Order: sequence, then structure tokens, then C-alpha cells
Amino acid sequence: MKSATSCLAEIESHRQLADGIYSLWVKAPRIARSVRPGNFLNVRVADGPDPVLRRPISVCDVKGWSVRLVYRVVGRGTRMLSRFQVGSEIDLLGPLGKPAPRPPEREVVICGGGIGIAPLLYLVRDLVGRRRLTVFLGAKNRSELILRREFGSLGLRPRLATDDGSTGHKGPVTEPVLAAAAAARHAAVVACGPRPMLAELVRSLDPVPVWGFVEERLGCGSGICYCCALPKKSGGYIRFCQEGPVVRLNGVLL
Repeated sequence: MKSATSCLAEIESHRQLADGIYSLWVKAPRIARSVRPGNFLNVRVADGPDPVLRRPISVCDVKGWSVRLVYRVVGRGTRMLSRFQVGSEIDLLGPLGKPAPRPPEREVVICGGGIGIAPLLYLVRDLVGRRRLTVFLGAKNRSELILRREFGSLGLRPRLATDDGSTGHKGPVTEPVLAAAAAARHAAVVACGPRPMLAELVRSLDPVPVWGFVEERLGCGSGICYCCALPKKSGGYIRFCQEGPVVRLNGVLL
């Protein structure tokens, strides 16, 4: 991966996808040239010194010189980010983290839960035609099942699950994913979503390879502070910003 670039990027589109979930397209040629599936950007959400830390957001997609970020408002920083207007500039640092590895297995089961659906789109775009893919998307309800049209444009028909049964399978998305992964031979799972979802996949499927986008609180973004470190089962740590954010979950403590 090329070294991270700090730049001011013009906001081309900023719209709400669902309650508290936003899609942000920015024109950032230098980042767009080097970013890969699995990378994330550190976003400065204010012009002044407060808040001090940037917000890490995984890259959802890239088109030409433009980069797409999809995020959920979860606190003061992302609430400030949601107020940025089209035409204004935003300070980005990236790409950060390691690109997601392509699983060597021929069959890959994709599992996205909630806002975790977002970074899987760019990864799936890279894997289409290279692997046999089955995509599962889950959320609390129909309105939060984001990016279904975008996955469909890749020639895929995502299998859907909602906690309330408003669309697709009624219940957690892990239920149909576990059935599909158990039925497939020589398959790997790539997932992004809430920590309990990732932990259940590993617990139920191990030793089937489960790769996951892991979200952690992040400080420096350069691997120095160990704020985002995950303990490994074999000892030591995996840092979200350096060895991640996509890691083989079978080897870490969730």
C-alpha cells in the first residue's frame, strides 16, 4: 500500500440513506488512485482543534476520482460530520490499514450486518469474477438494509435478513449464513458487522476461515498508540490500523 495522503476533498454528494445513516461522496484523486478494498480513511470532522481525533471510516466504494464513505451517526463527531454540505471541503487522511486479502478459497460467503454492509461493497466489486460469491445482508429492519441496489448492479442477488421480519429471513443474518457456510465445501466467510455477530460466526464455524472487518476505537492511526489493538489467541496483538482492519478472526479474541 502506498503511504497515506492528507488532502482537502470536495464533497460531491451527501445524503441520508436511512435513519442516522449517511452516504458521502468526495472528490479525492490521490486517494482514489491508491485506495484498496479494506482500507479506511481518517476524517477530520471540524475546522478547529475540537474534537482532537479524526474519525476512522472504511471506504465503501470508488468511482473514477471519487471515493464513497457510508457511516452511521453514533456520537458527537459523526453528528458534526453529518452537517457538512455539498461543495464544502473535508480533510481526509488515507488510505490507512492494509488492503483486505483475497481468500484463497473458491467459494466465499459474504456477511454484512447493519452499517457493516458498507465496506463489503468495494470488496465484493473486487471479488466478482474471481470467486464464487454468496452475499447475505442483514439489519434491524427493511429501511436499514442499505446498498441492496449497488450489490445488485454487480450481478448478485443478496439474500436478506431482518430482525423484525420486514424483509427476507426473520432473525439474525448469521442464521442463513451459518447454513450456507456449512453446506459449502472449501468456503471462506468474509464478514463485517457488530462484534457479537463476528464472534458467533467464528464460534459456530471454526476452523472454517472467517475474515472480518473489525471496528475499534482509534487514536493515532499509525500503530504507535495501540489504542485499537486486538489480543491474539497465540499472544501479542493485532492493530486495527496496521495489521487490520480485515483480519482472520479465528486467531483473535473477540
